[in-house]
Amino acid sequence: MAVQRPLLVQLGSVSAVVACGHVCEAAPPRPVRDLLPPSSEVAAAQSPGVHHRTTAGPRGRLRDLRQKLSVVIGPEVFYSSLWGSVLVSSSIRLPASLFVVNHINRDLSANTQSYMLGNDRQLAIKSLCVSVMDSNVLVQRNTLEILVFFFPFHTCLDSGDCPMSLNRRDVTHILSCAIQTVLRRDMSLNRRLFAWLLGSDIKGGVVAPELKSTSGEEDYGSCFFAKYSKDLLVQALMQILHQNILYSDTEQGLLVYLKPFRILVSLLDKPEIGPPLVGDLFLEVIRAFYAYCRDALGTDIKLSYGQSGSRLISAIKENKNASEIVKTVNLLITSLSSDFLWDYMTLCFEHSFRKSGDGSDPKYVGRAPCVSEVCTLLVFLLDVIPLELYSEVQTQYLPQMLSYMAQSLSENMDSLSLPELTQALKTCFKVLSKVQMPPAYLDLESGSPDSSPSKESLKVQSGSETEVEVGEDALYPPLKSEDSGIGLSASTPELSGYLRIPKVCPEKGDVWKKGGSVQKTLLCIQDLVANFASKHLFGLQLQPQTDGGSDEPVKRKGHWEPKTITVPQFKQMLSDFFTQRPPMSKQKNNRIEHSPSRSASKKGNKGSDEEWDINRYIQNMGQMSEDCREAFAAACHFLLDCATFPVYLSEEEMEQLHSALFQVPGSGDAGFPLWFKSLMTVCCCVKDCYIQNVAISTLLEVVNHSQSLSLVMEDRMKRSKMAGYSAVFGKLQMVTVPPVSPGVLKVIAEKTDFYPRVAHVLWNQLNMETREHHITCVELFYRLHCLAPSANICEEIICQTLLDHDKV
Repeated sequence: MAVQRPLLVQLGSVSAVVACGHVCEAAPPRPVRDLLPPSSEVAAAQSPGVHHRTTAGPRGRLRDLRQKLSVVIGPEVFYSSLWGSVLVSSSIRLPASLFVVNHINRDLSANTQSYMLGNDRQLAIKSLCVSVMDSNVLVQRNTLEILVFFFPFHTCLDSGDCPMSLNRRDVTHILSCAIQTVLRRDMSLNRRLFAWLLGSDIKGGVVAPELKSTSGEEDYGSCFFAKYSKDLLVQALMQILHQNILYSDTEQGLLVYLKPFRILVSLLDKPEIGPPLVGDLFLEVIRAFYAYCRDALGTDIKLSYGQSGSRLISAIKENKNASEIVKTVNLLITSLSSDFLWDYMTLCFEHSFRKSGDGSDPKYVGRAPCVSEVCTLLVFLLDVIPLELYSEVQTQYLPQMLSYMAQSLSENMDSLSLPELTQALKTCFKVLSKVQMPPAYLDLESGSPDSSPSKESLKVQSGSETEVEVGEDALYPPLKSEDSGIGLSASTPELSGYLRIPKVCPEKGDVWKKGGSVQKTLLCIQDLVANFASKHLFGLQLQPQTDGGSDEPVKRKGHWEPKTITVPQFKQMLSDFFTQRPPMSKQKNNRIEHSPSRSASKKGNKGSDEEWDINRYIQNMGQMSEDCREAFAAACHFLLDCATFPVYLSEEEMEQLHSALFQVPGSGDAGFPLWFKSLMTVCCCVKDCYIQNVAISTLLEVVNHSQSLSLVMEDRMKRSKMAGYSAVFGKLQMVTVPPVSPGVLKVIAEKTDFYPRVAHVLWNQLNMETREHHITCVELFYRLHCLAPSANICEEIICQTLLDHDKV
């Protein structure tokens, strides 16, 4: 039955107020407790008209009734009843929020009007949270005004200045709900929200004048946010990323996954708020991105460390929710500068080596990342993020990133476990697989190596062989003009200020030039291979040579104590190990025994100091672990792929390179690289068949690659002196530098017995105890036969075996 509003007002006036008055007179100590349930119902009944200010008619009488009820039962009880009604009924939120906003006296402090928040703290917090996330934009706007007035960030945690006692957890919950209003894309909501975060009132005045006097009017908002609001907002966004939002309606489906990324995209529109947040929160964003895709796919993500991640991409395309998540995150990433993501991941990779006892790091708002997590996230991003959107990502940013990653690995190898080192090396290989050669550097003077080529100067002339020479070992085709992407980034320049000195930046123009990122990566992985072999395969601890003091090595006290020697001593021992190869007639009479180490000890000079006998330095490391095998194989794989990337050299640099490569190094010369000597020693001294075969395969590939490239370079230099070849004068040419110079290869072939030693190692593995390696040994033996300086090396071993009566 419908009841007319005047009758309702009359009934309320006669019954509710009079009853409240009698109860208050009869039992003064119990009015609040006894009248709270009925007052709540009365407040709910009155709420549809409380926002009207007219004094005439039924609405005016209803307003008078509300005021009388507030006087009788007390304002705190009345507002508590009002907030209780707001919590349970969505239809009451608009009039109730309007009533509170209209009765705020802005000439008085918030403390003097604390009764408007009621006497139940948790009830008020819950009501504010559900109101600020209401579907009605007017309810959200009114609630934000209440928050701006009662809870400014510089006093909300101060019990003396805040009208309600709130802890950090309460403010974070309220803010996690309020920040979602940016998804409405409503200017009135954003104005109130940003005013709250930047320390302004609803009319634009400052709420912390003392901060304005010290920071200045222009920087007041940024300083207020950094000092009072930023940490609370970061914690609130982390709650949203972790889907830990309290006092909100239950949300299901795709919106839960997309909400945090869309919020960040919206906040980037405000330069005082967005960039600082992204700089601190981005690792948590990437973690959430990975977790959301895993939840959407319903299974663990199987990452591929090879060049292709087609299986993961196909699974995402077939899943609607996962596809939408990836699209939204791509929108967020494109809203940043094009180099921000890769610079950030480079820093995370470097910081992951610095292990702390409690797993905390002041650089991150959450837990500090470990090596395994950073590698997993980076491989995931390389597969799902479209790298083709910006051409400079694959040609500039990833090479720079790879250079810093390889340098960090080389410097911090001792702090990593073998499984961590293996995963990090595989991740580096994944990054390398995504790198692409840039278009040729045309119209660039060779005298300005530090200049960065503009996009107008990066052109491809496919019809001119003299302008661009692509080596036969180039793995990746040059980018086409239509692959250059949109060309501009919807970035905020303020982002660069929150990453300190950037590792990856678009201003670096020497990435593919002499001494640039590409060549630095190769040098770092070469150092890593040498250090890995000395520590994990030889049991040696290398130390840099000092200017003063003796270079005498320390005597070994125990079998398992690492031997400490200097790098020059180690180089000399490796050179002495491979003695000059005797003639074949002498080899027939003095056959090399089964153990290469015994052969080396017999050839060593007995009168020489035992410290120069490498077999006394290389400790018996026993059976190699599977982790050691995988790490060594990953390092060799990465080394081979790094050695195939070309660089751009000027004509003068080409001539210098040619003269240096074809110069035969002297005894102990630095041209004989340590990493190459280390691999040679691994081939002959380590007693693990798998590691030996990996080292032999790597060396044979390096030798084959170096021989081929040396021939190409020699032919190029000859053609450059011919008539008509002066068109490339002053231009940069693409060259793949041989990893080992022809002079070193000549020394190995003519003055060492390396090839016979490797041949005996492979032949001796063809026994019953190592059946699983037979196929690999035969393949390597044939490759060695093709690359050896003489065909007799491998043939004589077979003949000697056939003539041996013990083996026939």
